Amino acid sequence: MDELDQKLLDELERHGFQKAAILAPKLGVGENTIHRRISNMRSKEVIKVIALPNPVLFGYKAWAIIGIKVEPGSLYDVTRELVEHPSTYMVAFSLSEFDIMADVLFDTFDKLTFFVSSELMRIKGILRTETILLMCPRKYYNFSWPAPVFTKSNTGWEHYLDATSHNVYQIDETDRRIISILRRDGLTRAAALKARLGIGESTIRKRLKNMLNRGLFSIEVVPNPEVLQYEAWAMMGININHQFAHEVIDAIIKNPAVYFASVSLGRFNVIICARFHNMHLLNHFVKVELPAIKGIASVEPFLYNRLLKYHSIDWSYPLNR
Repeated sequence: MDELDQKLLDELERHGFQKAAILAPKLGVGENTIHRRISNMRSKEVIKVIALPNPVLFGYKAWAIIGIKVEPGSLYDVTRELVEHPSTYMVAFSLSEFDIMADVLFDTFDKLTFFVSSELMRIKGILRTETILLMCPRKYYNFSWPAPVFTKSNTGWEHYLDATSHNVYQIDETDRRIISILRRDGLTRAAALKARLGIGESTIRKRLKNMLNRGLFSIEVVPNPEVLQYEAWAMMGININHQFAHEVIDAIIKNPAVYFASVSLGRFNVIICARFHNMHLLNHFVKVELPAIKGIASVEPFLYNRLLKYHSIDWSYPLNR
């Protein structure tokens, strides 16, 4: 990749997929150049373009990251079962106290509890797990939610107003099928959707426009860590030394490398996830930028040294070697 490719990838990662007419003036090149560069990166599998549903509007309330320690010799077998589970949207090998990190989404805490206490425990080779509950998501790619509001009562206690208690979008089967296809290829054209769904292009375009206007999904660009070997991905557990977790999060998410941030329950007050072009940038973020933010007491990074599943993208082929 040359300098223009890198600038283009930075823009796509930070702001999601954009039309060539928008990207061209930003990068000082022609639209045909943008089309050609994106097509080349896609054909060489440098990037995947996928639709990411808005988990809040889809009604997902139980979010968690699970650290998993496995028995010697069981790593691939355990990981394969996690990759195949429909409720995991991220699975990675980790260089930390855990061998595997898995991210999950459920619409109820009962289902999350069943997954952790029953389904995980049935997988042979797991020694122990730690579940980190993500209780108040603030950023998830290009989706963001405001900090919750607290109101003082006469007793001195603060009443919590949930910032992410939005009305759940009532999606019908046709919209669900459209998004299912776009989750695998976010640039699927209306004509191709028509052929697969058996409905008119104008109907499909209206539905897409309506869903995008409602913020039901966004089109995101995900770099391939196998091709871009300099990519560094990590989760970071953060503890703070005062009560204003959301002020800390507001400062952290200004960095465009941070694609997820949430208040958490467990041994960390805040969880963030970020990806950088190289280990030097990740190290600078952990050792220099985060400690400079007022209120942060400690940072514990969990490096993802190999991603195996990321939403609809499956990079688990090394498990079959």
